[in-house]
Order: sequence, then C-alpha cells, then structure tokens
Amino acid sequence: MDADGEDRISGLPDELLHAILAHLGSPSSAVRTGVLSRRWRHLWAPQPELVLGGFPLDEPLPPPPPPPLAAFLDAVDGALAACAAPTLELLYISPPPGRVVGTILLLVPPPPDAAAGRETAVLDLPACEGVTTFDLSLEGDWRLRPSSAGVFRALTDLRILSCQIEASELAALVRTQCPCLMDLTLTSITLVNVSDLSIRSVSLLSLSFSVRNTHRLDIVAPSLEKLSVSGTIPEARISAPKLAEVEWPHTFYNPQRHQFDDVGRRLRLLELLVLNASLMQRFDEVDELKLSMFIPQGIAAYQNFLNETNNLPKCKILTVSSGWVYHGLVPGMLHLLRSCSSTRKVFLRDTSNYAMRQPCVPECPCLLEENHRIDDISLSALEEVEITSFTSYHGALEFLEQLSRCNASILKKIVLKHNTISALPPTKEVCEKILGTWQPNIEVESYLFLDEDWVRLY
Repeated sequence: MDADGEDRISGLPDELLHAILAHLGSPSSAVRTGVLSRRWRHLWAPQPELVLGGFPLDEPLPPPPPPPLAAFLDAVDGALAACAAPTLELLYISPPPGRVVGTILLLVPPPPDAAAGRETAVLDLPACEGVTTFDLSLEGDWRLRPSSAGVFRALTDLRILSCQIEASELAALVRTQCPCLMDLTLTSITLVNVSDLSIRSVSLLSLSFSVRNTHRLDIVAPSLEKLSVSGTIPEARISAPKLAEVEWPHTFYNPQRHQFDDVGRRLRLLELLVLNASLMQRFDEVDELKLSMFIPQGIAAYQNFLNETNNLPKCKILTVSSGWVYHGLVPGMLHLLRSCSSTRKVFLRDTSNYAMRQPCVPECPCLLEENHRIDDISLSALEEVEITSFTSYHGALEFLEQLSRCNASILKKIVLKHNTISALPPTKEVCEKILGTWQPNIEVESYLFLDEDWVRLY
C-alpha cells in the first residue's frame, strides 16, 4: 500500500498474484495471505498444493494449539470444497495430535509422476495410537514405508490394498507396532525383492494373504482362527493351534513344502478352488467343505479329478461350484457323494454352459456305467439339497432324478434356485414332476432371482 493508501499489489492480475503465492515457498503461508483483504481471501484456491492442519518441515514457526477434532474436520471439508486447482501436487493433512481415533478409510490416487516412468513414489505411514480400523487403498506405483517409531496401540483391523513394501518393514509393522491387531488383510501387495516373510502376532485372529515375491512364508499366530492364502508361495510354515477356517484358493499345495505345524485335524471350513488331495487329506473332518470343479477336456483331466477326490474328509456340509463344459454334472456329483456319506446338506452352484457343452470321447471315465451307479451310494445323513442354476436347470433336474434313487431316508427338503436371464426357470409342471419322484413328506421349493431378491415360485 503506497502513501496515498492505495493497495497496488491487490490490483495486480490474478495470474501474477498466483505467481507471488507460489514463490512464498510454503502452501500454508499462501493460505494465510487470505487475512490481508477480501481480494486475497480466495487467491490461494487455484494453488496445486494444499496444507491442512499442522506444519510441514518447511515451516519456521511452531504450530498453534490444536483445535477440537470436529472443528478441524469441518475446516478440512471447507478447504477441499474451496480448492479450485484442477489437480493437486501436494495434499498435506495433519490432524490434531492424539485426536485421531476410530476408523481411517484412505484412498490414495496414483503418484503424479507415475505416467512419466519415474522411480516408485514413497508413501510414509505414521503410527496413529488411537485408530482402531485402518483401510488403506493405493492406486498406481506406490511404495509403502511404515514409520519405525510409534505404535498403532489400539489398531485391531488393518487392510492394505496394492503397494510395494519391504518384507522386513511389513514383518515389523505386524509384530512390534500393532500389539492388538486381530484382522489383517493384505491384497495385491508386492515385496520390493523376493524375500522370506514372517507374520508373527499373538493377537491375530484372521489373516488374508496375497503378497507377491514371497519366497517363504512363516506364520506364528497362536490365536489365529481364519487363514486365506493366494498367489504363488514356494514354501510355507504355519503354526496356528486354533486354526479353524482355511481358504487355499489358487496356491499350489505340497505337503513337503507347505507345512501346518501345531494345527489340528478338524476344521470349521476348508475352501479350495483347485482340487488337491494332499491338502484335503491333511484334515480328517470339516464342518463345511467348499470345492470348485472346472474340469478341463480330456480323459487325463477327468481321471485326475477322480484321483484328487477319492478320499474326502468327513463333512457336514458339502458346497460345490461347478462349470461343466466337457464332462457331465451327474457322474461328477455322484462320485463326490460316494466319499461324503456323512453329509447333511449339499449345496450346488451350477454355472455350466449347456449350450456350449462339448461331447466327450467314448473312452472318457465320465461315460462309464460304473460312474453312474447309485447302488453304492448311501446318504443316510442327508437332510437338505439346494441347487442354484445360472444358465439352465436341466443339469440340476438330471442330478435330482438320479439322487431320488439313492438311499436318502431322512431327506426333508429340496430347494431349486434359478438365477439367470438367459433361460426360463422350471415350469410348475417340471416342479411337479420332481415332486413325483420323491416321497410326499419331502418339501420342494422353487425360487427365481428378481430385483436383487429371491422370489418363491412354487
């Protein structure tokens, strides 16, 4: 302002004022110029860097007393709403110390230099003592670097999606910095180098593990009850005496290289997307056995299916997801039931594309008469059968017709569910035909999936 009281700086064009703010060297200093006059109040809005709360390292002044958390969150919302920059090169949010409690859900966009092929950007993860749930999703090529200082003292649930991280830093985060961690989900994580990884926790109850570049996985978790492992892991050793649920979706299992130490022989749940006799024989009994059967074409493939499923663990519930293109549904299901005489409930999800069915060669085992026999199948414990069809109900009806000839003396209920728009559901006449093949005391229900809900037909 000159001697005549005229504010000549405020009269400059916006573009020049924006350049002045950019040369202040501090985003928060640029925001504070808004107190000069109404002209300056929103000049900071187009700036590509935004600092909310706290003071970054370039600030020469100590921070003021922290505001209440509610006021801080309102200020963050207002600043983000007022920001007019098309893209942000820096977003710095520093909540009042000790005030971050409860849940953090954080989605981090790709780093600004990702498209330029530059080095992997680093995202520092500070410890937050009061946070109980931390859900972190990263897009693009980020390397996550947990702080070596501080503790997530209250954290019970941690979910990390898509990043790179050092094996030693991930191990330390779980073992020393999260003393109360109970639920850990690691999805699409990549170790910086091919490494051995150790997951050790006395409090961990559930672990979902999908970490690339893991050469050997060691899990020591005395309280662990649920484990899901996917990806390629050449070696694994699991010490979890309370383990009750195992999902082994895609990982190859070799009993010499994948060892369950201090794990009992009974489970609540065993779920396999790839049939593996060695893993199923590791357990004598499971409450629910979930199998996926998508058998490739050829005699060898079907014979492999027979070999892998000859000795199933005893199970109360058998859930099968099938996609039969090259072999028949009926002989495959009958084969499974021969090994599951103690099963009480059978759930079948049939995704077979019957319009695309390919005929088998005459020598295929699925066509042999012995694999269609029912006189050697005893289902004396079977109480309920539920079949969900996604393309056509014809395979389900063929299976039910064969099932009706088996010894299922205490069967009480049959449920047919039709979830498709590509074919009509079974008619009332078809359902009545099903009823005619069973004892009158067996309840038969038919449902159609409409408007995101199951609607009973008959």
